Amino acid sequence: MVKKFAIQTLLFFIPVIIICVLLEKYTRDLSMPYSFVAEQLEQKADSIKAVAFGSSQMKDGLNAEWLSVPSINLASGNQHLDIDFKLYRGLKERLTSLETVIIEVSYAHFEMPHNGRNFWKNSIYLEYYDVNCFERNTWYKDRLIYFSNPPFYSDILYKSLRDLRTERFNSYGFNTNNFEGSFKSADYDEKKIATYKFQINTKVAPEIFKKNVEHFILMLDTFRNDKIKVLIVTPPMYKEYLAKRNPEILKRRDSILFQVRKQYDNVEFLLLEEDTLLFETRDFLNHNHLNPRGARKLATEVNKILEY
Repeated sequence: MVKKFAIQTLLFFIPVIIICVLLEKYTRDLSMPYSFVAEQLEQKADSIKAVAFGSSQMKDGLNAEWLSVPSINLASGNQHLDIDFKLYRGLKERLTSLETVIIEVSYAHFEMPHNGRNFWKNSIYLEYYDVNCFERNTWYKDRLIYFSNPPFYSDILYKSLRDLRTERFNSYGFNTNNFEGSFKSADYDEKKIATYKFQINTKVAPEIFKKNVEHFILMLDTFRNDKIKVLIVTPPMYKEYLAKRNPEILKRRDSILFQVRKQYDNVEFLLLEEDTLLFETRDFLNHNHLNPRGARKLATEVNKILEY
């Protein structure tokens, strides 16, 4: 009886295991920015002079290939300051030529909670960059990509099977075909765009702000001690987005940048959030993300500082 049960159990789990293995394999075979970034790290880590961190605003807005010094962009969607710092500490021994870190401090950056030890992308950082962001010892399951976020990767797998993906990643992991957003759908008609709803954080979060600022200062102290230059970037935002910002959140963010300017001589600023002259409607993917056309302009501005 026990033997029969064991056989039935085994027969049940074998197909499940096979399906899980196939899902993981096909996910790893997908064209994703992390694999390109990992290859850059493997091949060029000792020559990289600038590293960019941040969320999707920086991921979509900065193509490392267009920067004037050997660079890499480690920004990723929903990535926050705690992960930025973990990646820096986990990679700095490999980045022996590193001179500059580029840090995003967008409008509500200090009012948003850290990603934390359970962030689903920790598996990506571990598998592709060999950096442990879990804040604990890891085991084999932590390196599984598909199972870190099955709904997300199921959607990508479905689009790949149906040939619906439009991403065209260069060797630096930047999507050079990233134009398909709400602004292009409106044919960049400003009257249509003005009617569009969009998400913006307007909730004041004093405790989160305090924690984030303390962490930010720790980062800056570390960079200064490591003799690393810092470029703080406020990414461009569309005019409709600018108008919806919470003045209290904005004032608190800017007060921190003002203090940083006075206290750190290794920090420079590229404050482009309100630059509606250089960045036009056709430079945006949506209200708070640049498309590759806008990214070309941002790279030009970053290069002016890197070359100085």
